[in-house]
Parts: sequence; structure tokens; C-alpha cells
Amino acid sequence: MFKINTMKNGISATLTGFKKEDITAKIEACQEGSCECACDPEVMKKIENIEISGSDNETHITVTGNIDADTIAPMMQECLLNNNKEK
Repeated sequence: MFKINTMKNGISATLTGFKKEDITAKIEACQEGSCECACDPEVMKKIENIEISGSDNETHITVTGNIDADTIAPMMQECLLNNNKEK
């Protein structure tokens, strides 16, 4: 499951069925610019902070910055979900 909501100062997302460590590694690669995703550098510049929490089967991601769910959801879905199926 992939659920994303716009908050006052960013977005919150919940992913189930993925390891927190895998999601964390992918997000760090995107932040460093070393990912294989189609991340938009302009959108990445608007992100102030990314917090990742959760258990083995459910990961919560809170992204603060000048972003909304409509903008970042397609990027997150491609980077975090679609690439996960290739492994």
C-alpha cells in the first residue's frame, strides 16, 4: 500500500510491504543525486527534511518543505515502488 497526504508544511506517506532499510537507502540515494529515478532536481531543492520511521512492514515518511502530494507522489511511486519490483 502507498498512501500520501499533503500536510501544512510538506507531505506524509505510509508504505506497507517494504523494509524500512530499503526505503531509507533509496531516499538517501535520491537526496545525494545518485539514484536511478527520474527525480526532478527542482523538486528535490524544495525539500527541507525527510524523516523515516516505522516497523518492518510499515514505513512512515514525513517530508517537510515547499511540496505537496500531487507533485511528489509520482516521483515517490516511481522511485520507491516501481524500482523495488526489479530486485
